[in-house]
Amino acid sequence: MKSIKKIVLSILAGAAIALGGIIFLLIKSLNTSNWMSILASYSFSIGLILVLIFGLWLFTGKIGYVFEKKFTFFDFIIMFFGNFVGAIVIGYLAYFIFKNTGLYEINFVTTVTKLNDFNFGDLLLSGILCGMFVYAAVESFKIKKLNIAVRIFLVVAFIGTFVALKLNHCIANMFYISFSNTWSWKALLFILVNTLANSIGAIALNFSKQIILTLFDR
Repeated sequence: MKSIKKIVLSILAGAAIALGGIIFLLIKSLNTSNWMSILASYSFSIGLILVLIFGLWLFTGKIGYVFEKKFTFFDFIIMFFGNFVGAIVIGYLAYFIFKNTGLYEINFVTTVTKLNDFNFGDLLLSGILCGMFVYAAVESFKIKKLNIAVRIFLVVAFIGTFVALKLNHCIANMFYISFSNTWSWKALLFILVNTLANSIGAIALNFSKQIILTLFDR
């Protein structure tokens, strides 16, 4: 029964991030001005806010704690594939609903360009930085001493910034690729490299936090 709950929480997390992607694209499609693009970027954070409030299992939100042994290796496998399913289901629902609209065109052009310009070095750097931003957002939400409004503001700030900087988030990209219906071996490789990079970024920031805490405990 516990495994079923973990699977459901993981699928819902992927769907939540996909929902954030839809909101981002909807706002972006309304107007091409810089201000609207910024608003769209920060609106994407709704996905992670839902994940954090409802305690959903998001791979990129938990991989940073891999060495703290809060989760098993099997838990991370469930998270990754559950997120994958959630993002793909919402992505293809969006594809069938919006495929003849400007919303689809915006996502299609952006996603195809991203995949065609796929460079390992750039993707690694982008993914590592993104992983750090996501980890920082999750950590901020955990600070119980802060008012809930402040914690949510910090999540919005971190997540919106990584989107505005056009950094790559593996679960979000699963949604974008599904919505554009552009899955291929190259797209799958893109996701795997993106996942590795996000993981490195989150783990590195967690490791840095542990070192700082150790130094202050002396």
